[in-house]
Amino acid sequence: MAADFNIEMQLKNDLWAFALNFYQQPGVESACLLLQEQFGLSINRIIYAAWCGCEGQSLRVNEALLQADKWQKGITHPLRAVRYAVREQKKSDPALDTCYQALRKAELACEQVELALLYEQHQQHLSKDEREGTTLLGYQNIEIYLNSHNVELDSELELILGPILSAINHYLGTNRS
Repeated sequence: MAADFNIEMQLKNDLWAFALNFYQQPGVESACLLLQEQFGLSINRIIYAAWCGCEGQSLRVNEALLQADKWQKGITHPLRAVRYAVREQKKSDPALDTCYQALRKAELACEQVELALLYEQHQQHLSKDEREGTTLLGYQNIEIYLNSHNVELDSELELILGPILSAINHYLGTNRS
């Protein structure tokens, strides 16, 4: 699998820093998990769409995402499935908690690699038009991502997205001063 990835990754980058801060904003974690569980959406793609909007870039769902998709499907998702299985087993055997915690840490490291792949692809495909990041652009990017997965934006989904849009607003407000 590793041979499929030809880019030199920068694990600590602007997208990773954004993701760590963004995910900790009030309501974002629960909103992202709900989007993942109910609609099969990728939390990292939601964060990436929001970050692109904050960076003044429109989201382009294209081949630039293929390496990250390959990593997610081949590495992150199988590891998550193992973690979920251990989570169920530890209900009857609490001694498995150490194993479960190690799997959580490994999954986070896999998500960092995935975000690094997205960041590198983003850097390689930057558009020349410099725009200021806006909450609206972040929202539009998330809508593009939803549409790419045939998820219709309705009033219920807009409620779920509320904390995510607030977090985009917060990020833009703190990073412009």
